[in-house]
Amino acid sequence: MTIRNSLRTAGVLAASTLALTACSADDTSGQQKDRASESRTTGPEPEQPSAPDRTTGPDDGGDRVLAQVTGRDSIVLIITGVERSASGKSVTVSATLKNTGTKGFFGISAYGGTDASITGRMHSLAGATLTDAANSLRYYVLRDTAGGCLCSTALRALDAGEMVPVFAQFPAPPASVRSADFQLPTFPNATIPLGAAR
Repeated sequence: MTIRNSLRTAGVLAASTLALTACSADDTSGQQKDRASESRTTGPEPEQPSAPDRTTGPDDGGDRVLAQVTGRDSIVLIITGVERSASGKSVTVSATLKNTGTKGFFGISAYGGTDASITGRMHSLAGATLTDAANSLRYYVLRDTAGGCLCSTALRALDAGEMVPVFAQFPAPPASVRSADFQLPTFPNATIPLGAAR
């Protein structure tokens, strides 16, 4: 082989080596770019802030409903609280009267019952009773020293859509009694839970 042919062969080999090296570098660069792109697209998604739970928040409004009954002329009685006194001698029932009708209601006097000895009964909840069916006992609203009931008094007509809070206090059934029937004239009975003394 002549010197000229040897030099030509060496030049061809060198050029081939450079071309292979360049291709290898390009492949490596491409793989690195692919890995970088993959790490950006397959990494963990950032956590999104959750929406506030509007069903359990403190601003929902409204009281807990223990019982609800509808009486005459679309008046609804919503019982929202029943509490024994710390002494365990009395029970207070809290409720709301709501006029769901389209006109005013003027029949409040029916809620006062028929006991004429109760002072101011005509515009009160004096006619309410609490019945312990298990022991066949009925409890009437307690009275103060002046003969008035320990209940809501001075009630007036209810306009359409109007709501008014009311209460009535009774002698407490035995601590073993866990439920009783609350009854107000013109309404069906409403069974309510009786909790422990507080």
